Amino acid sequence: MDNMNILFLTHTNIEVDARILKEMGCLADRGYNVFGFGVRNGMGAPKTTKAGGFETYLISLYSRKLVFLPKIILHALSLVELTAKMIFFCLRKKPDLVHCGDTLVLPLGVLIKIFTGAKVIYDAHELESEKIGLSKTLSFLTLSVEKILWRWIDALVVVSPSIARWYMDNVGKKDVEIILNSPILPEGSVDGGDYLRKAFSIAKDSRIFLYVGVFAEGRGLDLVLEAFNSPLVRSSVVFLGYGAMTGKLKEVASKSKNIFVHDAVPHEKVVPIARSADYGLCFVENVSLSYYFSLPNKLFEYSFSGTPVLASEFPDIKAVIDTYGIGSYCSLDVESIRSKVISLQEKGDVARISLADLYPLSWKVQEEKLLRLYDKILLSE
Repeated sequence: MDNMNILFLTHTNIEVDARILKEMGCLADRGYNVFGFGVRNGMGAPKTTKAGGFETYLISLYSRKLVFLPKIILHALSLVELTAKMIFFCLRKKPDLVHCGDTLVLPLGVLIKIFTGAKVIYDAHELESEKIGLSKTLSFLTLSVEKILWRWIDALVVVSPSIARWYMDNVGKKDVEIILNSPILPEGSVDGGDYLRKAFSIAKDSRIFLYVGVFAEGRGLDLVLEAFNSPLVRSSVVFLGYGAMTGKLKEVASKSKNIFVHDAVPHEKVVPIARSADYGLCFVENVSLSYYFSLPNKLFEYSFSGTPVLASEFPDIKAVIDTYGIGSYCSLDVESIRSKVISLQEKGDVARISLADLYPLSWKVQEEKLLRLYDKILLSE
């Protein structure tokens, strides 16, 4: 793999994208020359960082300041500016393969392929044309871009089996690999001690349910708040993260004895903190097809902390829970959530999950799948 250059492209801040960083890291360890190109938060001069065996390069997009423009125009301007600013830097790297982390950088990846003959991997972190927040027009245009550029894509990477099937049925056949959003396997015991119990002075006879993630609409947070607001619920819920609903969560928590809010922590601390919970909440509302087909990061973060999950009753989530025995699921309404919480709080000691049973879900296995895909593409004529 010596002297083979791999470019990772994304329109996000690549330095804080855990999935891309893990992918880049495993390829650098394999001996590839790995470079990442992304977009920094805020304005400023281009930024270059060398760490973890690879180099990352961040640019600013001034078009993102034009928030008064319609979304579709803003999206188009961002695509043009990103492509214009990145293409010459990317071409200088003379890549053998371009790994596109979203639809916005896919045109750039294809342009690089046309100029250099590089292979292209399209890594759809979601069902890109069916993401939450996309207008019908943007959804149509995103799918159109995928279909137009499909012939130049050498392989597809997705995050769940249902998303893989959707692309095969609606866009076209392609070599596809499912790379789960698994955390790097923690070492040592899964006993998390009493971190959360001590942090919030939670009584020993109260089960602790933990939500980790963005505080935003579509995550069932309002339903959880209402479900726990009942004299029948003796359990506590802790929300760990950040987002638009932070103010509301803290306001409700200030008036409640069993609802708590924990500030966001660095990614590497999520699994250790989750170990101190009894159950992890992995609720996603059916507000988009991308959400319905998702396998969220926190499903695996809870599992690899040894913490059983209570999750949405969606097809891919149910399949993982049933296959590996990592928890339970319920319908997304207040009464179903409350009923399930009450049922779980009445159980005896919580059975921790054995990490040995989760090996097929581990990041080590995801790395092996990704490396096999790279070998296949780069060695093919």
